[in-house]
Amino acid sequence: MNAGGPAAGHGDWRSWRDRRMAESGAHEAYEATRLAYELGRAVRELREQRGWSQSALADAAGMTHSAIARFEAGGMVPTVNVLERLTRALDTEVSARCVPKRPVPPHSGTA
Repeated sequence: MNAGGPAAGHGDWRSWRDRRMAESGAHEAYEATRLAYELGRAVRELREQRGWSQSALADAAGMTHSAIARFEAGGMVPTVNVLERLTRALDTEVSARCVPKRPVPPHSGTA
């Protein structure tokens, strides 16, 4: 990498990261990637608890081994259909929740 790239040093890495995160859409892309990674990790843990290989999960979910490997590595943001296939194969269910990042002020009663 060149001197301006992330491998140049810790200070350079932070500067590069800050510049990249300031770009339009960077925060949203980061959050999507984080979510994909967390979902992949959860599925991998469930698969391993059952003693299954990635191929066994792929067969049970009607997916390919490479799709399971990519999903578990956080390399894909799953569709609802993919989540349903995986949770059905693992005998689990999808649970989504919205959690406020900061306290929500009480409603004043006026619109």
